[in-house]
Amino acid sequence: MWTLARKILLHDRVKFVVAAAGVSISVLLVLVQIGLYLGFMGNASTLIDHAKADLWVTASGNEQFDFATPMDERLYYRVAATPGVEHAERMLLSFGQFKLQSGGTQGVQVVGIEKGARLLRPWNLQHGSLERLDDVDGIVVDQTEFAKLQIKEVGARREISGVRSKVVGLTKGIRSFTTSPFVFANLDSARAFSRLGPNDLTYILIKVQPGADVRAVKARISAMPHLDAFTKAEMSERTRSYWSKRTGVGVGFFTTAIMGIIVGLVVVGQILYNGTLEHIKEYGTLKAMGAENAAIVRVIMYQALISAGVGFVFGGALALGAQAGMKALNLSVSLTPTLLIGTAVLTVVMCALAALLSVLKVLRLDPAMVFKG
Repeated sequence: MWTLARKILLHDRVKFVVAAAGVSISVLLVLVQIGLYLGFMGNASTLIDHAKADLWVTASGNEQFDFATPMDERLYYRVAATPGVEHAERMLLSFGQFKLQSGGTQGVQVVGIEKGARLLRPWNLQHGSLERLDDVDGIVVDQTEFAKLQIKEVGARREISGVRSKVVGLTKGIRSFTTSPFVFANLDSARAFSRLGPNDLTYILIKVQPGADVRAVKARISAMPHLDAFTKAEMSERTRSYWSKRTGVGVGFFTTAIMGIIVGLVVVGQILYNGTLEHIKEYGTLKAMGAENAAIVRVIMYQALISAGVGFVFGGALALGAQAGMKALNLSVSLTPTLLIGTAVLTVVMCALAALLSVLKVLRLDPAMVFKG
């Protein structure tokens, strides 16, 4: 039956190519759109996911990670003294204006960390030294943001919100979800770059004592006035959910992916149905010779599987090419193994559904029609 399915499908190579192309476009749209979504969501929670903190503490009422309301530093000492807390660090996340070499400015997202911080530090360092972040004017920026910041090397001097700074380190792959590049600095410098008060901070990062119940420590901190505490997983999901649902980003990406699936359904369904009509007498002959419906249905489903397999291979290759091209444009397309496997399964299901019209046509076929006219 497999050989018969292949011969029928390849009988008209032009139609087979069209069917495979339809599946390929569908696979490409699904992979690229969902891959872009995953890449953006990864950027949205990248600081949280790379931090070694068990708990994130913020001022109560903050809904969005990137635009958190500052809180007074005195709250830090209360949190640090909470039973079950092994280590606490202050962090500042705010915005500043980066003076460009050309004379203009670029908005940046300032990440202020304590000197000698252990729970959150820049990662993937390519050049320079993280120890230099303790310098009064030291900053670390990412290589992927060179075009925006007009920086090419360690040692470049710039101003952030009117305050002098010097690039002491370059990382690779640390990008924010917003259009504002991350700039890492020590806590005091970050406050100056953000024009915040000397006692302002936005987050307190907590490392729980070994053996302590994270949920119990979280409950103790959340019970304090004006504070909310979240586990690392909760904070990450909360941030991704905000950008995905509150801004409509998720709807936009998944709508395009669904359109790709519809395109594949229509194209493959039409090709398989036309192929069934063209070979309807052959199917009738098989039924007249005693072939069971299940055997004939397998022939059609095998055709759908062949289309799915060829389309997925070419669509996946196109998606990998698009990933490389978008990386050059500073866009992240996350083609995870889970996404690839899920898309492969979806492609098979899509092609199987597209074959239903052909299956129904064959099931209703009267073998006697072979002997008519």
